[in-house]
Formats: sequence, C-alpha cells, structure tokens
Amino acid sequence: MGRKGSRYTIKEKLFYIGLVTQGMAPNAVQRKYGVEHSQVSRWVKRYGLQGIDGLRHRLMGKYPSELKLKIVLEYLEGHSSYPRLCDKYNIPNVSTIYQWVHQYTSGKQLTTRSVKQVKDGRKTTQLERVEIVQWIIANDMDYSRAMNKYNVSYGQVYSWTRKFKQGGPEALVDRRGKGKTVHDQLTDNEKRDLEIKRLKARIEHLSTENAVLKKLQELERLDATHHTSTKQSKL
Repeated sequence: MGRKGSRYTIKEKLFYIGLVTQGMAPNAVQRKYGVEHSQVSRWVKRYGLQGIDGLRHRLMGKYPSELKLKIVLEYLEGHSSYPRLCDKYNIPNVSTIYQWVHQYTSGKQLTTRSVKQVKDGRKTTQLERVEIVQWIIANDMDYSRAMNKYNVSYGQVYSWTRKFKQGGPEALVDRRGKGKTVHDQLTDNEKRDLEIKRLKARIEHLSTENAVLKKLQELERLDATHHTSTKQSKL
C-alpha cells in the first residue's frame, strides 16, 4: 500500500503526474509503484488547475477559519460533495472536511488553529426551537434565511432540524441541568400556535412560488405574442 497523499514530496508527485501525462493509467501506476490510483488522479487534476501550488500540503490547523466555514456551508447546503470540495480547495483528504462539518454541526466554531465552543447564536426555549425548525421545513430547508430571520447560528438550526426529524418536538427539549425538562414542555395551546405558524409559513412560501410562476407565464405569453406579431409583419 502507498503512503497517504500528504507524505509524498512535490518531486514524487510530479514524477507520478509525469507518468500519467505520458500515457500511463493511474491504475497502472498503482500496480507498479503502490500509489493509490485515486490519489494520483487528484494530483493530476490539481496540477492542471493550480499548477505546483495545487500539490503543496497545508496542515489542518493552517486553513483560515473563513475558508473552513465556506467549505462546510457549501457542503451542508448541498452544493458539492466531499471529493469535489477537496479538488476545488486543494484539501488533501476528505476526512479533513468531514471533521470540519462534524465540528460545526456539533455546535463548535471553526478557527484557524483550533476548535472552540460557538459564542454566536443565542439561548432559545423549546417553543422557539420548534417554531424555527417548522419554518425551515416549510421553506424547503432554507437554513441561511432562518439564521437571519431568527438570529441564530447555522450550527444551531442544522442540529435542531436533524433532532426534530428524528424525534419530533420532544427531541428539542433542553435536558441540561435539573428541572429544565418539566418547564420546557409544550402546552396544548403552544402546540396549536406552532401548527398555525407552520401552516402560515408554508402558505407564504407557496404563495411566493406561485407569484414567480405566474410572472414567468406572463412573460412567456408576452414573448409568444411578440413573435407572432413579428411573423405577421413580415408577411
């Protein structure tokens, strides 16, 4: 078996890249030299995109916190996969991004050198947490808008939504400390109010979608009318 990608020198990486550019398949490189073919393919791709800088290795703690957050949000919002993000941002291993995602969704802040507890966001009651999650679900999992609307962090809304899907409103009870379970239970009136808010949020979301659809249909009609008039004027 070959070494991990970060253990190879730039000179060695360039050697294997040269073999591939000369026509040797990555699988053949693996058979002959013991280097993972997927690793060789990544080197070739990074070298093509970024030159020799794409082959340089940076320690996990050396990545700027802003970059870590950007990558994590890009993954959580469904825009890309771990391997594609590795290629795009020159991250040596998918496990690195996985760790960042796990740290962030566990309520921890990504920093340049270390991980510390998030101080952003705010304290919430169970009633607020359920309301926020229901709004997110009603609005097609729009975490970013929920952050701004309710002044909470991405890690909070992501974690609450995951818990809610697994265990319903009871999963959002704050069980830290004594006596909080009893005081944090939802009453029947609160449950009814939450259901009304959930339905209102869904109606507002669908109304917006319908308004956009109607506008598109109107534009299509105008476009069709314009084309018809143009054809008739040419006759």
